[in-house]
Amino acid sequence: MSQPKISVIIPVYNTAKYMDECLESVLTQTFKEFEVILVDDGSTDGVSPAKCDEYAAKDDRVIAVHKANGGLISAWTEGVKRACADYLCFLDSDDWVDTDMLEKLYALTDPSFSDSEIISGNYIVEKNNERRKETQGLAPGVYTGDSLDKIKENLLGNEVRPVTMSRCMKLTSRKLLLDNIKYCNTSIVMAEDVNIMLPTICDAKRLVIAKDSYFYHYRLISDSMAHGHSQKLLSNLELNDKTFKEILRDKKISTAEIQVDREFVIMLFVAMKIELRHRAPNVTERVRAIFLRDDIRKKIMSTHVDISSKANKLLYFCMKHPVFPVVWATRFILLTYDKRTN
Repeated sequence: MSQPKISVIIPVYNTAKYMDECLESVLTQTFKEFEVILVDDGSTDGVSPAKCDEYAAKDDRVIAVHKANGGLISAWTEGVKRACADYLCFLDSDDWVDTDMLEKLYALTDPSFSDSEIISGNYIVEKNNERRKETQGLAPGVYTGDSLDKIKENLLGNEVRPVTMSRCMKLTSRKLLLDNIKYCNTSIVMAEDVNIMLPTICDAKRLVIAKDSYFYHYRLISDSMAHGHSQKLLSNLELNDKTFKEILRDKKISTAEIQVDREFVIMLFVAMKIELRHRAPNVTERVRAIFLRDDIRKKIMSTHVDISSKANKLLYFCMKHPVFPVVWATRFILLTYDKRTN
């Protein structure tokens, strides 16, 4: 195969049942000058590693890499190091893409920024038989110079981010990613993508938000860290807070403190939803213990965030007033909504 223009990196961990749909959506792309790097992160299902080898054997565009389990960050960073194209595209192995995604995104690249640009599309959330379009907060267009600098001052701490921090649904200059791998902390197990995209966007000299471009299909699986209960969730948010502030300070972003403080409060919405949905005794007491903790309460009460959605307004009120009746009522409303939508 000739030198590829795009390297598609797909981390794999026990996702054999989704891999055929994922791989076929990539291998049938209308754009032809790409390679696929499958990184098997020590899968234990007895099938996923063989699937990687099977696709590598039948298509010379596919490279199968097997490594000991180290988590999502370690998997895709291994792919970045193996890639040889100027642009990288990430895809999770339980998702899939439209067959014209690479062609449409590559058409928006600029050769003079091949080492410093990000081309971002939008995506569709797929949950059972429901589909929900998610759009970047920024208007479609090309951002460079002062317009891009202003975006960097407001990347985090918004109900809707100006540009999603997912490494997927994008073409990203390989050099940007290689230069910023040093910031990746493999202890982070929620917001792993923010860990790399935050410094990468800070270093970008050209950002393109593609119009419409709902090419990427994100399969919503309820037991992911962001949607399932975990005792480590709160400590992980605290690690994120420390890590992201260090990144923004290092990148000389003047709003580092306020951005990350707002982000911490926004992510507490996720923590509260997960706790309230947890089917266990003493949920109300546990929620109150979290949101009455001195340091967390101080952060919530001293950090202003702009909230527009009714659901988040309810959660925000509960966070500010974690008394028993409010917590109980919020949980009741949330669980009632879940029953109606599942």
